[in-house]
Amino acid sequence: MNAREIIIASLNQSQGYLDRSLEGLTQEDAAWRPTDECNSIAFIVWHFAQVEDFFVNRVIRQKPRLYDEGWAGKLGTPADESGYGYTVEQLRAWPVPELEVLRAYAGAVRKNTLEFLEQLPVEKMLELARPDRPPDTIGGVMSRIATEIALHVGQIDYLRGQRCGFVDVPAH
Repeated sequence: MNAREIIIASLNQSQGYLDRSLEGLTQEDAAWRPTDECNSIAFIVWHFAQVEDFFVNRVIRQKPRLYDEGWAGKLGTPADESGYGYTVEQLRAWPVPELEVLRAYAGAVRKNTLEFLEQLPVEKMLELARPDRPPDTIGGVMSRIATEIALHVGQIDYLRGQRCGFVDVPAH
């Protein structure tokens, strides 16, 4: 298994965990925040889909984000932000999109990412993602995306556990 295949496998595995974590949630569950300082499940999904969309499309492929091609309007969320570094006031004011639309955006981003990776020659993983900003290689950026998503799915599971109870995630 090469590095590209490992990243694809990681993204597919984390998608499975995410799908199980979101299964059966209501809109209220997805929007719930235990305190004002906490993110909601919906916010976390929006944020990590934004990060994946930005790095795969804007940084590596140097093309518009899917978010900029209609998803911002469908979601009703800020067009020029990713949620990184939000203040409590920004979190409070963030418009929670419909969970199914949010899941559709995250799914479109993941489909786009996997299609990109499937056609990417493995040797390209060693190329700089942005020649003007070494040392980030395409493989390094994709590895960070896979790690960030795994971390955020853990946060989602924690929030779901706080809100709805334990999530049974079968071992693989």
